[in-house]
Amino acid sequence: MKRKNTDKPDGRCATCPRWDRWHIRIPKTDDQQKLIELYRKSGAKTKSDYVRGRLLDEPFKVITEDKSAEPYLRELSSIITKLRIIGVSYNEAVKTLNSYHSVATAQRMIRKLEVYSEALIKLQIQAVQLTIAFEKHQQTTKSLE
Repeated sequence: MKRKNTDKPDGRCATCPRWDRWHIRIPKTDDQQKLIELYRKSGAKTKSDYVRGRLLDEPFKVITEDKSAEPYLRELSSIITKLRIIGVSYNEAVKTLNSYHSVATAQRMIRKLEVYSEALIKLQIQAVQLTIAFEKHQQTTKSLE
């Protein structure tokens, strides 16, 4: 296989067609900032993906941040993290229980499973209550506008 010559500073090689690479400049600072903001809202993985999607009229999503939802999301993610931690411990207890240890070990694991189950239920109730309170707050805010 022939090695490509990449002597050019932008990485093009002698065998690559020139029209394959596109470079644009956005001289106005305001336009640059606007483009960066639109790119961040788009959810595109790279700037190149974003520009390509815009040029070719491909559909893209727009992500907007709601500052009033930030405390709710932070609390909910904290609850989810606790649920995962307890879930891992729960699975370990179940594995230990299923590995046919002594009766005493089985009883200890069953007690642990009961405690983990109670903790999981409490966290789930807390998440539901948090969500209901947030939805009520959102509806109140919308009705005031």
